[in-house]
Amino acid sequence: MSRQSLMASIAALALLLGVSACGGDDDKADPKPTKTTASASPRPTTSAQPEGADGVTYRIQNWDEHADDPVVLAYKTTNEAYTASINQRKVLPAFRRGVANGFLRKVVGDMKFVKKKGWHLPDEVIVKVRTVRTTGTKAVLTMCVWRPSNSYYDKKNKVVGPTERWWDREITRLSQSGGRWILTKVDIKGKCPGGAPA
Repeated sequence: MSRQSLMASIAALALLLGVSACGGDDDKADPKPTKTTASASPRPTTSAQPEGADGVTYRIQNWDEHADDPVVLAYKTTNEAYTASINQRKVLPAFRRGVANGFLRKVVGDMKFVKKKGWHLPDEVIVKVRTVRTTGTKAVLTMCVWRPSNSYYDKKNKVVGPTERWWDREITRLSQSGGRWILTKVDIKGKCPGGAPA
């Protein structure tokens, strides 16, 4: 395999396996927005953003605007558990509860590959909420995820694939199941504007 095709494969694999490239079973069109949770000013009584339960934290830069949104909270806790599952080489209960069955089956293969390579994900991922849209039991969440805080790192702690810094535009689909929001599909669709996180 040529160096060029190898680098292309690594870049594609990093995008496929990365936290922001979860797969799922829900390929339906975006629900029409009935609720947008972004607000113009932060709430004065917002609680502090919690650390992740398993040693990984998704740090939401505009937390004050979204601290009580159940869709955003589901995204945060499930992705924290996903990253911790990858790093600990086992499926953690919080991740198992937070995703559709299709993705859960896929991630087991991903973890085997990552373990073989000796790769890991960072313990802190920087994100911003762009929009939240809900219709009944369906939701679409648009996030901006800072790269390389969501990139794989090798045994020497070097980024696997592209090292440029930018905000990935991530579209996450969720559905309600048993009174909880679960992730069903996540896609990277371009980039968000803006400079490095403060």
